[in-house]
Order: sequence, then C-alpha cells, then structure tokens
Amino acid sequence: MKLSRTATLTKSAVGASLMLGCCLLAPIAAHAAQPQCSVEKLQGRYVFTGQGTNLHYGAFDFDGTGKFLGKQTSLRHKVALQRENLSGTYTLDADCTGTMVLEGQQGGTVFVTSDGKKGRMIRTDSGTTGVRTFEQ
Repeated sequence: MKLSRTATLTKSAVGASLMLGCCLLAPIAAHAAQPQCSVEKLQGRYVFTGQGTNLHYGAFDFDGTGKFLGKQTSLRHKVALQRENLSGTYTLDADCTGTMVLEGQQGGTVFVTSDGKKGRMIRTDSGTTGVRTFEQ
C-alpha cells in the first residue's frame, strides 16, 4: 500500500512532536518527582560546627517527629566549656526550609538538602548571631 506524501509528512510530524514532547517533559517530571521535605527528613545523628559570637562543636540527634537532643562543647569568651546538653524542636516545610529552636533560645531558620543529609541553621534571635552547619 502506497502512502500519500501528506500522510507520510503527517506521520513524521506526529513522531517528531512525540519525541520532542518527551524530551521537554522529562525534566519537568523529574523535578516533580523530587521528594518533599517534612520533619521525617531529619532522623538520626548529625555532627555540627557552629560559629558566630561563640564556637560550638557537637552532635544533634533528630527523632523524625520535630524534636532533637544533642551535646556540644563551646568556646565562649575564650573559655572552653565542657559538654552541654541540648534539646529543642524543629519544623521543615516541603521546600526543605523551616525553623530550629534550641530550648531556652529563640532559635533560627534551618535549610536542609533534599536528601536530608546536610543542613544549616542561622540564628535569628535578637542580639545573637551564628550559623551551625550539620551533616550525617
């Protein structure tokens, strides 16, 4: 069976459109498939360093439900303090940003990688500056 030139061109155009559509939509589908963040994204032990007004080194243990415990050693006013116990709460929105509040402090903004393996907390309470970087 012999196809007309119009039919051949139509089939070629449809095939090219399908191929182009797949190429253009694949990145959109891949982006949409990225995991969303929530408090469950942070679970387990993360070591951290912190600096600002003081220096801090320690570990956070996130429970995956919005609470954490930890220990740190700090250098404040050139005096090293031994282990301090930490506790607090955190939130994570779908875009992997949220809040982190150390007990007794106002806390700060937290940014977490989409795989939940690394993060940074920026202190935003009045009179204190600092950043803590943590990773699993």
